Amino acid sequence: EMEICRIYTKKPGQMPDFTDPIVMTPQRGNKQFTVENAVSLLNKTMLEEFKSAQVWGTSVKISPQICGLYHTLMDEDVVQIKKMTQAEKVRAAQGKKTGTTVAGSNTKVDAKTLKERKEKTVKS
Repeated sequence: EMEICRIYTKKPGQMPDFTDPIVMTPQRGNKQFTVENAVSLLNKTMLEEFKSAQVWGTSVKISPQICGLYHTLMDEDVVQIKKMTQAEKVRAAQGKKTGTTVAGSNTKVDAKTLKERKEKTVKS
């Protein structure tokens, strides 16, 4: 018996495309039937913009279910890929910014003075 996993894609607001599946075998991709492997077989650059995937089929408890990159897919599952928005891409690149403004205002405080203030409060 051959290990083949056919994954169908779906665009938002449309019916799934059952004519052209992504065929995953142990020889293609990273040898696993994961969402990450399916996305990389579809388009390598889409992995950088990947946010989540909605999955319909036998690999999920409730259809549709929102899954991450490491969800294991089964044969004839349907996947809808969600990409990050521009704001989410910027946030992912810069990281979360905290402690850079004075509380209750929009006045910027550099990290050095903030550290000095914390040290003074700890000493007293």
